[in-house]
Amino acid sequence: MKKLNVFDVRTIIGLLMLTYGVILLIVSTTTSDEELARADGTNANLWVGLALVIVGVLMIGWALLRPIEIDEEQVEADKRAVEEEAHRRLEGGPAA
Repeated sequence: MKKLNVFDVRTIIGLLMLTYGVILLIVSTTTSDEELARADGTNANLWVGLALVIVGVLMIGWALLRPIEIDEEQVEADKRAVEEEAHRRLEGGPAA
C-alpha cells in the first residue's frame, strides 16, 4: 500500500488555515484602541487567528496520522479493466 500526503486536501486546507491564522496573530499585535472599541473591546484578530491556527494544526495532524492509502494492486486491476473495455469498444464488440 502506498501512502499519499502531499496532495491530500486536508494538508492543503490545514496549511492555508495555519498561514492565515499566523498572519492574523501578527496583525493582532498592532490592533489600535479605536479598533478594539469597534469590536466591543475584543481583539477579534487574536481570537480568530488562534482558532485558525488550532484548526490548521488539527487538519495537518489528521492528515499525518491517517494518511490516504492506495492499494496499488487494485489500481492496476482497474487500469486493466478500463483498457479491456476500451479495446472492446474499438473493436465494435458489445459492452459488458
